Amino acid sequence: MIVSALALGSFAAVPAKDGKEQVANASGEAGLSSLFLKNARITLEVACLAKPGESLLILTDRNPERMACSRALEAAAVEVGLVPVIMDVSAYGSLGLHRDQSDSLAGGMTSLIVKPVKNAVEAADIVIRIPGMSLYYTSILGDPDADDRFLTAQQRRMQLQSTNMDKWEITAEEVATIRRRTIWLDDRLRSVKKIQVTSPAGTDITVGLKPGSIWYRILGIIPLYGEVSVIPQVGPETEGVYVVDGSTQRGVRQPKETDRTPLRFVVKDGRIQDMSGDAEQLIRLKKLMADSGTSEVTIDEVGIVTTSIAANDAYWTSGRYTNGTHSHNTIHIALGNNVRRGEVVHGALHMDGDIRRPTVRLDDQIIIKDGIFVDSVLDK
Repeated sequence: MIVSALALGSFAAVPAKDGKEQVANASGEAGLSSLFLKNARITLEVACLAKPGESLLILTDRNPERMACSRALEAAAVEVGLVPVIMDVSAYGSLGLHRDQSDSLAGGMTSLIVKPVKNAVEAADIVIRIPGMSLYYTSILGDPDADDRFLTAQQRRMQLQSTNMDKWEITAEEVATIRRRTIWLDDRLRSVKKIQVTSPAGTDITVGLKPGSIWYRILGIIPLYGEVSVIPQVGPETEGVYVVDGSTQRGVRQPKETDRTPLRFVVKDGRIQDMSGDAEQLIRLKKLMADSGTSEVTIDEVGIVTTSIAANDAYWTSGRYTNGTHSHNTIHIALGNNVRRGEVVHGALHMDGDIRRPTVRLDDQIIIKDGIFVDSVLDK
């Protein structure tokens, strides 16, 4: 394991052969475009709420793309006035996870806890994990819920959407709007009795928010994504039909197969009563359910997506994520068997399915119309 805490220093523009401005980092290394650095700075200042003097820990490995993102974050951190440390966990990532029947964490994995790494994560003001490497917050911290908990960003332990980071054409205002929508929606749900979702493909489902209902702000996947994850209680308030015409998690309906007949789910009392759709996809879904060892499947989640940035989508179809869900201008509904609804978002069985061009109503107020967030509601 190599830990690199590079010295603070000035950054200079370096002419590139293609005419585009590049930036040299603190050690004089060139190769960071001005766009790359701008995107990294938006990530830190807007998505991470970074302030001068705070510490930043970047967890990465030697993959060239991930290391380039780390260097861009480091360079931007110096400009912002942070104290950045890049930690190369390549060797630890390959040694730290193994199968064991004892002391098991989520998914049967056990963790080889290395105290200096755990201590560093717990001590840093901001932690950014570059996804794609085989080391997760769960294994670093020895906490089976850590990879679920980081999603809320409450401790500012984040995961970077590193795909195409050097090419994003984003603005600070666009990223700030994701946070603004998410926080507004979180607050608004406190006085809402029901959520209704409809779509051109045939979705028409109502989700009741009786006292005790739970939802979470999802702001830990940065900087292009945001969501409020609603965890419905199982009961008569949740019923109707939802139609997944986008893709799903768990390989059931893959991005290349979204031209097939959509998956249609009938819901009553918060439970899945009937399923129909493409025959091959249904076989996969039934196998997934059988493998989970459950006879009852409920609505685990309604994920109200708050991003409208198209660059978000590439992250979900590359690297660790290849399912194509969580696209901008969609919402997703998950079936599953979560029995810890007040503690975590994801149960042992959890499969998100994207609904394209949804219209979402909170009681009688439309907040998303044909997949587009109605930003005028934010001022009401």
